[in-house]
Amino acid sequence: MEKYQSGATTPALCTEYSLSKGGVLKLLRDEGAQLRCQPLTDEQVREATALYGDGKSLAAIAKHFDVSYNGVRQAFVRAGIQRRPRGGSRT
Repeated sequence: MEKYQSGATTPALCTEYSLSKGGVLKLLRDEGAQLRCQPLTDEQVREATALYGDGKSLAAIAKHFDVSYNGVRQAFVRAGIQRRPRGGSRT
């Protein structure tokens, strides 16, 4: 919980402790942590859009920003960014 309170992201904790995001969140809730939602900033969404336009996958973009795949997907939905059909670029 200390690392999370110090600013570590849930994806980083998932990797460090080999846990699923749900597992990390459950542990944090059980410890009474105040969970935070850190959506991409407008600037990050612009950068993510450019990366996506260059052929990067949502997974690669999520790794670049150290956020979840779903966080990138939701940012694109909110911004109205058209997504490629599935099975596209794997970069």
